[in-house]
Amino acid sequence: MVKIPFKVSARTARLIGRENVATPKGAVIELVKNGYDADSRYSIVYIDNKYSVFHELLSVEQYIALQNVGIELSLLEKIYIKKGEEYVAENSTNPGIPLLIEQQKKNAELYIIDCGEGMSRDIIENYWMTIGTDNKSNNFITPNGRIKAGAKGIGRFALDKLGERCEMLTFFDVNVHNCKDEDSAFKGYRWNVNWNDFEGVDKTIDHVDAELEGISTTYIENIELLNIPDSIKDLLKVSKATHGTILKISGLRDIWDEEAVAQLYDDLGVLVPPIENQDYSIVLKDSLEPQKYGAVESAFCDDYDYKIEAHADFEQKVQITVYRNEYDVESIPPSFFRRENQQKQNYTKADFLRGYWTIERTFAELIPGYRDKDVTHTFENIGAFDFTFLFMKRTASKKDEKRFFYKHCSYNLRTEWLNKFGGIKLFRDRFRVRPYGERNNSAFDWLGLGARKQKSPAGIAKSDGGYKVEVENVAGSIFISRLTNIDFEDKSSREGLQENQTFSVFKLLIQGIISIFEEDRATIARELAADDYDRNGDAQNQEKAEKLAKAIMEKQSNSSLTDEDRQNPHYQSMALLAALNEQKNLEIEQLREEQKVLRALASSGLMLASFSHDLSKLNNSMNGRFEKIKSLFLANLPIDTFEGYEDRKNPYVLLDLAMQTDEKMQNWLNFSIGIIKKDKRRRKDIILESYFRTLKMTWASIFESRAIRCNVTGVESLKIRAFEIDFDSIFYNLFSNSIEAFIRMKEERDRTIDINFKRTDDSIICEYHDSGPGLSPDIVNPEIIMTPLFTTKRNKSTGEEVGTGLGMWIVKLVVEDNDGRINILNPEQGFGMNIIFSLKNFK
Repeated sequence: MVKIPFKVSARTARLIGRENVATPKGAVIELVKNGYDADSRYSIVYIDNKYSVFHELLSVEQYIALQNVGIELSLLEKIYIKKGEEYVAENSTNPGIPLLIEQQKKNAELYIIDCGEGMSRDIIENYWMTIGTDNKSNNFITPNGRIKAGAKGIGRFALDKLGERCEMLTFFDVNVHNCKDEDSAFKGYRWNVNWNDFEGVDKTIDHVDAELEGISTTYIENIELLNIPDSIKDLLKVSKATHGTILKISGLRDIWDEEAVAQLYDDLGVLVPPIENQDYSIVLKDSLEPQKYGAVESAFCDDYDYKIEAHADFEQKVQITVYRNEYDVESIPPSFFRRENQQKQNYTKADFLRGYWTIERTFAELIPGYRDKDVTHTFENIGAFDFTFLFMKRTASKKDEKRFFYKHCSYNLRTEWLNKFGGIKLFRDRFRVRPYGERNNSAFDWLGLGARKQKSPAGIAKSDGGYKVEVENVAGSIFISRLTNIDFEDKSSREGLQENQTFSVFKLLIQGIISIFEEDRATIARELAADDYDRNGDAQNQEKAEKLAKAIMEKQSNSSLTDEDRQNPHYQSMALLAALNEQKNLEIEQLREEQKVLRALASSGLMLASFSHDLSKLNNSMNGRFEKIKSLFLANLPIDTFEGYEDRKNPYVLLDLAMQTDEKMQNWLNFSIGIIKKDKRRRKDIILESYFRTLKMTWASIFESRAIRCNVTGVESLKIRAFEIDFDSIFYNLFSNSIEAFIRMKEERDRTIDINFKRTDDSIICEYHDSGPGLSPDIVNPEIIMTPLFTTKRNKSTGEEVGTGLGMWIVKLVVEDNDGRINILNPEQGFGMNIIFSLKNFK
């Protein structure tokens, strides 16, 4: 018998790296973990992506900069057309765009830097270069007492997911590692690998090498040589870092645009638990938006309705504390606390004023009936853990706020926080286990709270109980450890834990703890609702009358009415009252919704008015500032000194560009300040010829920069008594929509806006038309564009709506307030509409 060894294909590196890690941001997180495991105080992620992202619109400076970083001029000329002082990629299907994107990707680099213990040559050769090393499994506690987050020994292959090449500079802590290299002068090592070397037919892993060489200079000296922001260098210098690891990844496989970086920032924000005492932090910076990011924010929040803190010990007992923060206790009437249920423990007024209560439950009590079937002793295998749970309702009706005495809170801020940090996360040894609780991921609701809610959709105050919490209203953190929860094993993909029986029962335990909160909240709601009915019976009867009216309307609208019903005078009277009531309710609801939007718009106007004086001073400060600089230059440096220089190296050309930028800025400031002038908010006779002359001057620079021609005809001798700001609202919104349409227009043709007034026997018709692409063919009913919040502007990556959906709705409201109406036209080319005003308003 002959014993033969296994051979490992070089393709294995790709299988456990590029093809095993689900997403680029997941790969970054895997590598950030290495900094944590190395006892680093922080991990720094820097993405140099300034010239690696495709833009449909470029300034002259950006266009020149792309050439300077090696983008072929001939390729740029195939894609971009110069319009004014901008370069526009008008055809999104241009075959040169994918080539440009590939060229731009070569300019991107990604750095991951830590100030941990680093690696000696011995560590690199025997552990870093060993696939699936058990080093972290056996030595899972760091010198500073952290439990290491990694264990599989394959995390470094996430580098292959990110880019083709990696250069690692690592400087070891002499107090932790002994350098076994013969040359003791080395302070660190440079390690290089090209992941493309692992490609090839029948190539085995032993035929692929990485390069290793010693470094004699210090950690900070090498940091100074990196192409990273000074703010990162200063952070490392101020912290007096002398050791750590630098990963430089190039030949990136993915495009790190604004959205990708934003998603990474959000994910890094929940990588470590939301606690105030942090001995580890993460910093993210990128060169495309250098001022946008920095230290990753903590997910800590104290604006909750309910909080649960639970601690499970090794004896299968759980100490649970329930914090109530939902109710304005002082406003609750005494009659509520006199009710029979409120005499029980945890429900007296003293309990409400204290704000919390505690209880102990065993695992068996949290999952009743399971202990008798637990022949494999699953409860014993779970181990100790901690759980913090937050409930934060996103909204509440006025009716519920009144009868349940909810505290006032900012629902908008809550929604924003939940959208970013919501979901129940799982942390092992203070480091997050992905993807549990991760937004836009199937594992967001890994506890199955949504399914529970579907099976039992009961309302909070239902007398029979059954209330279950909505998954979108919760957040939380579960803390486990490799030391105490040994049955929880990683999947090889590092995307979650293995789905074994212990983990399944563990999830039921968490649901059981959450059910204690659900029962408490539902009990209080039922009692408050009952007390409200006792005190406000008449109001409740009025609500029943409303429901009765609605039922009559529904019966009248379907075929269940008999001939006897229709001929009954009493029923006819009831049906008439119900119809009038229904109409009244619809009108009231519509007015309320309009008031909400108008209040928001009014707030924006007030903010603009408050800063109008400061904006005016800023506007004045721009007058002639670059002309003065130019005149000072001319006194000592004639223009012909730079004859033959490229534009990008000619200061006079750059000054002219700066003057044009100032002019654009001043036009926008004048435009913004002009909107809120008081005389525009008074009803007066508007001479349309004069009005449109001023309107075209206001928009002239914007139209000119986008090669748009605006024609106005038929306004001679026309006057209308109206608010000038109403006409501004109409045409500002129409102009904005036309400009957006021209930007997305793919074919080359003249950009025109035509406004024509004509008189009929009883009206004045304003016909508006632009030569853009027209309404989207996906819009079945054109009238829908005038409904509030309807928009076709969407994020190109996710398809989410990005427009406000208010512009055409405002146009419709203003026209109707001036006794007018709108007809959407269907021209062969472009967009068109008629605004029809009553002749009585004109002179």
